[in-house]
Amino acid sequence: MVVLPGYKWLEVVPGRRGGRPTVKGTRVSIDDILEMLAAGWKPEEVVEELEIPLESVYEALKYASKALKRVIVVAETPSR
Repeated sequence: MVVLPGYKWLEVVPGRRGGRPTVKGTRVSIDDILEMLAAGWKPEEVVEELEIPLESVYEALKYASKALKRVIVVAETPSR
C-alpha cells in the first residue's frame, strides 16, 4: 500500500483497480466518484450508494484538482 501524503481517506494499493487511487479499504476509485458527481449525483448520494465517508468524496475532488494542475497541455500550431 502507498500512503498519499495529505489524504486521510485515499490510498494506492498495487494490483487494486490498476494501481489507481481508491478510498481506503475499498475498491472505490477516484474515477468512480468523479463519474457519479459528473452525472449529477449529490455527494451525499454518492456516499450512500458506495458506502464511503463523505470526507473521501471531498478528498477525491481535491486529488483530481491537484492532478489537473500538474497537466501541461502543449498546443500544436496549425501547419500551412
